[in-house]
Amino acid sequence: MMKQILLPLLVFLLLSSGCGCSQPELSLHNLFEQADSSPPVFLSASMQSQHTATLSFNESIAENSVTLWCEQNSVASFTVIDKTLTLNLAKPMQMGTSLPLEGRVEDIRGNSLQFSIELWAKNTHPATVLINEFTTKGSETNPDRVELVVTSRGNLAGLTLYAGVADDWSDRFVFPDRWVERGTYVVVAFSKGEHEAAWYTSALQAGLGSNNGCLSVAMSPEWTSPLLDAVMWGNMSTSTFEGFGSASLLSQAQILFQNGQWNSASSEKSIDSNTGTATRSFCRDRLIDTNSSDDWYVCATRQATFGSKNSELRYTP
Repeated sequence: MMKQILLPLLVFLLLSSGCGCSQPELSLHNLFEQADSSPPVFLSASMQSQHTATLSFNESIAENSVTLWCEQNSVASFTVIDKTLTLNLAKPMQMGTSLPLEGRVEDIRGNSLQFSIELWAKNTHPATVLINEFTTKGSETNPDRVELVVTSRGNLAGLTLYAGVADDWSDRFVFPDRWVERGTYVVVAFSKGEHEAAWYTSALQAGLGSNNGCLSVAMSPEWTSPLLDAVMWGNMSTSTFEGFGSASLLSQAQILFQNGQWNSASSEKSIDSNTGTATRSFCRDRLIDTNSSDDWYVCATRQATFGSKNSELRYTP
């Protein structure tokens, strides 16, 4: 049916272009072009300073369509350049804090998007850290724990330790505003139990995967934030999902590999979790960081040293 309609139309256009009559130029492309009816897609948000944030979308935004709401602060001004919206807050954000922001935008054809996001304060002097020790088979007296060691002086504000990765995690901890020196040890408990006063506790206390899992540290909770470090472990006997036990962990492993934070996306290249216990922790060997299982060993029974230098006594099966 469409061919029967198009053929006479094309004949008409050809005849019209050949006669001496004055005709407006016609474009077949414009005649059959489909108008954009899809709303913009929100891509990311990041703080550029303590009071300035940028929001990115997948297409150009109409500046006169922008509406922003922020109960705990207020938006003093904003500008739009193509696909990027830059806003200035009336009051600067404190490091280690977040701010809910809601908004509405339209593309140049009037398709609208309403969004709700969380802005995280900019850490202008971030410390760098490595995962240095952890346990995954915790008990009431020795809960699942993760120790970070500071490798360069700075502020921990906003650094985020994930059981998983930024866009797929089972638990996490976002560090508060705290200056730390190189060589400082910081401990986060990931399950319920007896905690030292100096330890932090994760958001959900959900525990770590006892046999298979991964940890990662990001510069901030923003899901596009760069990773600082990661580690993976497995029992070498799980057969499902390429040895990881779940589609989620398989995806996390691929993300860590793609981001250069682990040397392989294969479960066989994980740290062997079989000999770890609540008091036999996984320890980084002399701060070596090749993003591989070669960097790690299991300490002897009851030799876990959370909050201080790793024990050099190694477990021998």
